[in-house]
Amino acid sequence: MKRRVLRNWAVWARRLPGAIPGIGLGAAIVLARVALQGQMGPASPFILAWPAIMIAAFFGGFWPAMAVAVLGLEVGRWALAAGGAHPLRIGGVVIFMAFGLVFAVAGEARKRAQRRAAIDAARLSEMERRLAAVARLNAMGEIAATLAHELNQPLTAIASYAGAAQRLVGREGRESAAVSDLLDKVAAQAARARGIIGRIRGYVTQGELALTPQSLSGMFDEAVAIAMAGGGTLTVRRDFDPAADRVMADRIQIQQVMVNLVRNAAEAMAQAPRRDLGIGARRGADGFIEAYVSDTGPGLAPDVACRLFEPFVSGKPDGMGIGLAVSRSIVEAHRGEIRAEPRTAGGVVFRFTLQAAPA
Repeated sequence: MKRRVLRNWAVWARRLPGAIPGIGLGAAIVLARVALQGQMGPASPFILAWPAIMIAAFFGGFWPAMAVAVLGLEVGRWALAAGGAHPLRIGGVVIFMAFGLVFAVAGEARKRAQRRAAIDAARLSEMERRLAAVARLNAMGEIAATLAHELNQPLTAIASYAGAAQRLVGREGRESAAVSDLLDKVAAQAARARGIIGRIRGYVTQGELALTPQSLSGMFDEAVAIAMAGGGTLTVRRDFDPAADRVMADRIQIQQVMVNLVRNAAEAMAQAPRRDLGIGARRGADGFIEAYVSDTGPGLAPDVACRLFEPFVSGKPDGMGIGLAVSRSIVEAHRGEIRAEPRTAGGVVFRFTLQAAPA
């Protein structure tokens, strides 16, 4: 009980700064009726109470409006008594407070909607921050994996050349012992570098994923909201099979894939006459669910389409070519596949598969 009281007091303490302007402004308007008593007398004792209650409800919500309503009632009753008029009967009090209650409820509904919007905005901002952090880490991982793959070949060649040189020097006699020793060191360092790069690549590409049952449509809705935050408007066409909605996924990682695909689609349609974004999912084969993101943009150039998911390959003039490579790595880490294909009506559709969650 004590904990609940303390929690309620904490809630009131947070709301108090927002309630003070409503109460102060409403009370000032109500009390202005006292200054007008000499000119108005007992006529229209509540003429300023109604706008004061509405203003208090607009700025403060329920309790500020009710506080101003009570003050307006007392000021109105004082105006009647000071002007020698009949006092307000119980029926009039009930009607006045009923109207005040209506304004107060409406004001509280508005304040709650504002609080919900602020919470949703904060949640969206936090999700954007987390996705940005994951995107940076995945991009670094993809670059590291690519470098590990590319550098491993020349290091292997160095080791092979050093070994061949050792064999050739060994045939020349003892005077070549110093050169042979140096070549031994070259080969050893090449082998050491290969081992380091192998460990880095293994760390990058074999991280553990936190796979849990997730709603595919729910993740898509959040990803679209994040990808389009602060951007232009799109017509979003949803086509989700309710029987193919639950998948096994690392939520943050898969949402990064979705955000990448949605942003790419939006950028591809920036100059298109039709800007239709399609998202959806259907049941695939072998216990997998296939999701898709489609656009009505100009499509892909043939020289880019065949290498689309390779690192540092991009169809955008200022693109780094990392987003789709990262998306491919994430989907493959989930044991799925990702591909792109042209749409019949123009544009591109990206499809990726995820394992269906157990029933």
